[in-house]
Amino acid sequence: MSTPFTCAAWIWRKDIPGIDEFCDFVSSFDAPKTEDKRYYLSIASDSNYTVWLNGELAAFGQYADYPDYKVYDRVEITDYVKDGRNHVAVTVWYYGIDSQTYQKGEAGLIYEIADDVGNILDYTSENTLSRKSLDYISGKGSLISGQLGPTYHYDIKGYDGFREPDYMPTGFEMSRTVPTISTDFHIRPNKKLTLEPRMQGQFFGTGAFTYTDPTPHPHVNMQYAPLSYRFFGELRKEGDIKMTQPTRLALGDSDKDKTGIYFIIDLYEETAGFLDIDLEVPHDCQVDIGFGEHLYDGRCRTSIRGFFCDLYLKKGRNQYLHTFRRFGCRYLQFFVHAHEVTVHYAGVRPTIYPFNVKNYQSGNLLRDTIYKVCENTLIHCHHEHYEDCPWREQALYTMDSRNQMLCGYYAFNEFEAPRASLELIAHGVRSDGLLMLCYPAGLDFPIPAFSCMYFVQMEEYLRYSGDTTLAATYFDQLDIIINTFHKKVQPEGVIENFYGKGPTGKNDYWNFYEWSATMNGHFGTVDRRLECPINCFYSLAMQSFAKICDALGKDEYAADLRARVKALNAAIAKMFYNSESKLFESFENVHHGWYTVLTQSLAMLCGAAEGVDTTVMLQAMATNGKTEVGIDLVPNTLSMNAFRFDALLAVDKEKYASVILDELDRDYLYMLCGGATTFWETIIGASDFADAGSLCHGWSALPVYYYELLHDDGIKK
Repeated sequence: MSTPFTCAAWIWRKDIPGIDEFCDFVSSFDAPKTEDKRYYLSIASDSNYTVWLNGELAAFGQYADYPDYKVYDRVEITDYVKDGRNHVAVTVWYYGIDSQTYQKGEAGLIYEIADDVGNILDYTSENTLSRKSLDYISGKGSLISGQLGPTYHYDIKGYDGFREPDYMPTGFEMSRTVPTISTDFHIRPNKKLTLEPRMQGQFFGTGAFTYTDPTPHPHVNMQYAPLSYRFFGELRKEGDIKMTQPTRLALGDSDKDKTGIYFIIDLYEETAGFLDIDLEVPHDCQVDIGFGEHLYDGRCRTSIRGFFCDLYLKKGRNQYLHTFRRFGCRYLQFFVHAHEVTVHYAGVRPTIYPFNVKNYQSGNLLRDTIYKVCENTLIHCHHEHYEDCPWREQALYTMDSRNQMLCGYYAFNEFEAPRASLELIAHGVRSDGLLMLCYPAGLDFPIPAFSCMYFVQMEEYLRYSGDTTLAATYFDQLDIIINTFHKKVQPEGVIENFYGKGPTGKNDYWNFYEWSATMNGHFGTVDRRLECPINCFYSLAMQSFAKICDALGKDEYAADLRARVKALNAAIAKMFYNSESKLFESFENVHHGWYTVLTQSLAMLCGAAEGVDTTVMLQAMATNGKTEVGIDLVPNTLSMNAFRFDALLAVDKEKYASVILDELDRDYLYMLCGGATTFWETIIGASDFADAGSLCHGWSALPVYYYELLHDDGIKK
């Protein structure tokens, strides 16, 4: 246990917090301002914080951590300190709701402000003043998605200037300490996000809207409200379409029966960041704001989850920057409950992890463009940690992040970010020896195959970085996980699937492999079955773990793993290989019609196909499903092509390199022609996953790896 806080204590306001609660804190300190004096803020919160110093935004963004493993930031604040009295204002958003990006802990804030020689100038204690926020509306708990957690509701009329230097505290009381929050502190293991300048967008659609449903569900109302389209020129009274000057929009007399005015902003490209507005209205009113990645419905697709927030504006000019919840989007839509609005600005300020982005130049314009868009995809899918997508989930998965890390080693030549995410994952070992689905997460239903991928990630990190300390630190966790799979070995020599009740007492195992027919598994599996893909993943996990053991000097452990791999691969072939079709069946006693490209790829890659006729398998893998024997296989999706491509290259790199490059060129050009500025979750796009397909998904950045790999080997078809 270590602590950076010599004086500070965890605190919260006097009352017990509810869910989705915003709490304000104010304090002050004296400091001399000299050229050589430096000042630092150490801070942690549950769940998220923003700090203003003398009215200026000084710090934001709690690192994702666990209730028993607290991460703090150390931020230099010298530029915000003034000579004499300094005013500190902090708002903390306590989610209080488990999600797949947050594990519920206790509400709390802890910070200290010190100079460069260690003098403590300010710190949290019972004397720190606190209150429930007056401008943020607490307690609604409206979810964007179960993965991402709650959205926010903001009433600008409630803001009483508490962030400003001359503020006199009103409605504040002394705080209470919260000694039950963990003091096992760890400094942030990666870089803080940077807050970028406002994105310039333009008006894309304007008109009038009518709410016919009286229920207060803005995301549903925005989706289904009748829209009366009006040309921009019909509504514009002042300004221009690109907001280079204040733009006043007003409805005419013919629209006096309408609820209000709507407009859509196109930011030109996918982004992830904070909502930023500067709107002027003629009277107090509500504005509902939706965000999305496309306009296939003529508006943002808000109701498929809860992709919205709502603000309550005061008469006159309203300036607001939200610094807690990132929106992943290309488009913003504003439903203003007034017949006139002046838009000084409406858009997003991106929050970016400061990667060192490679300028890739191959001499092939298409591949250079695809590579650049892949980099953009990777950038928007990493913030506090790697995340699958910025729009719908912002969650850290092993399978998704494996692809991201592998590509990032080339695109960014960076190891701090992957190490930090791998550490987060290591703290997610469940009592049954599997990894949680996401990290950190309070909602959990583990995918056993994803636990196997952690070994692959760890070995690749070690190989690319040369750093053995991470694997050494978390070797015990790796040992626990692999032994969980060892215990599942059956008399047939293969492991059975995971089924029945987990540690929570619920049927929460999800034997998922990929988003394709027969491979997406069944959540809450209750039946025993022998499945080929999980055995192949188990084999790959042991092979990666053996390489880790080699690097750590654990020779006997490595030898045992390799012996197990040899026996397992032989058992996989005996159990699942069909000598008539010359294909591996995915499941025991289930034959033709259940053949998948992924199963063939995994069996080939793990070595289970050694010694069998692989002619048909290779045909299916090279064509992603087609064969010359009259059997069409379920094809791979984008995310799982790494297994297929790696297996083909292991067989004959010279032969299959052009096949892989041609396929990448074709599929990713298709997305570019579809307007992609980042690459999609699947080739189907937005209509996949019941109309919730992500158009920015980190696992789809694979061309970075294969362009680099095959280009370096001189294969440049």
